[in-house]
Amino acid sequence: MARTFILKVTKVTYSPHAPWMVRVPPGLYQLEGQKKKFFDKESVAKSYKERLSRLMVNYQLQAAALTDIQRLEAYECFGKLEPLGASLRAAVDHYVAYLAKAGKSIAVGQLVQEFLVAKKQDGVSQRYAADLKSKLGRFSLAFGERLVCNITSQEVDEWLRGLDVNVTSRDAYRRNLGVMFELARRRGNCAQNVAAEIRFSKRHKDEVSILSPRQITRLLQVCASELVPYIAICAFAGLRPSEAERLDWRDIHLEAGQIEVKARNAKTRRHRLVPIQPNLKEWLSLYRRETGRVIFSRRKFREAYRKAGFVKWPPDVMRHSFGTYRLPILKSAEALALEMGNSPDVIFGHYRRVTDEATAATYFKIRPADRLRPAFTIVPASDTKDQALSEKLVDCDGGNAPTALETDCRKAA
Repeated sequence: MARTFILKVTKVTYSPHAPWMVRVPPGLYQLEGQKKKFFDKESVAKSYKERLSRLMVNYQLQAAALTDIQRLEAYECFGKLEPLGASLRAAVDHYVAYLAKAGKSIAVGQLVQEFLVAKKQDGVSQRYAADLKSKLGRFSLAFGERLVCNITSQEVDEWLRGLDVNVTSRDAYRRNLGVMFELARRRGNCAQNVAAEIRFSKRHKDEVSILSPRQITRLLQVCASELVPYIAICAFAGLRPSEAERLDWRDIHLEAGQIEVKARNAKTRRHRLVPIQPNLKEWLSLYRRETGRVIFSRRKFREAYRKAGFVKWPPDVMRHSFGTYRLPILKSAEALALEMGNSPDVIFGHYRRVTDEATAATYFKIRPADRLRPAFTIVPASDTKDQALSEKLVDCDGGNAPTALETDCRKAA
């Protein structure tokens, strides 16, 4: 049989500075925040006991005023909460908090639209904006009508793992969702960023792919004339493809020997100056224009790399080639990081590999004359494995260059 609770003031010996103690009734634990209350004076303890007595009477009167339906409902709720170790008060407080959040929440589809507008106002690049629209659009198709506050981390994790993409792409989706849900959290649309705690196993980073001097020469030989400046800048200045595509001829200062990568065009949104190597100066002098964008065409570039013997083009391979061949010459990761707009850690992780200075020097000696006099031709691939990176070029005895190539190089005369 359960013991009957008696509300009284008790004197204790284990608390000399506050010897008067009152036990709080179990039903008032959560309200009072403790099970025992200690006092230094008996009169204060008695006053506290009287207050608890009045509270208990009031609660008993209020409980007696409940209808039969309310009592039955409370009984059912206690039965459901007991196995979970939760109190009815905790459950009600949680639900009230949820309703307050739900009143401020919005549908996922609306959040995606507002987020894209906010990013556009922040001045993000068109490429980044298009990537956000693509990735978050897929998420909106799956959860568009759901309230943001009702989305759980488990649901987001399961959705990400259900995408037919590799680990790197999946993590890119997670990062974009994390930025969006963080905005929702700050606005009060949800209680927490449900994408922040999601993690995927880190996979081993493969060694970056690079081009040999012969491969980049062959690419320059077979590409359309208007693509030569773009390819030369990527290969011999190490600009990111997106940076080279946004580059204007007014940002190329041949006299000063520098290419100006403005903050709005840089991936890191930081302004930097990239030195123009002597061989790059020759290429740019040959095709120089006063103003206008450096020309780039995806279709013509695809035609060029396929003519050069590649089935597919490895991402950032010309930038990786520049970094790999430039490091043995500079002998400083910090100096190379300054040129490439990276951190020294990235330089060490990507470009620290066995490359002798002679090969590096050969790479930076590729000049317009090499476009006029092809020294090798394409051999059909016999092995389809890793065709994108395998070198399909062999030396030959020469050959006549096309008239277009002669025209290009004679302009320099």
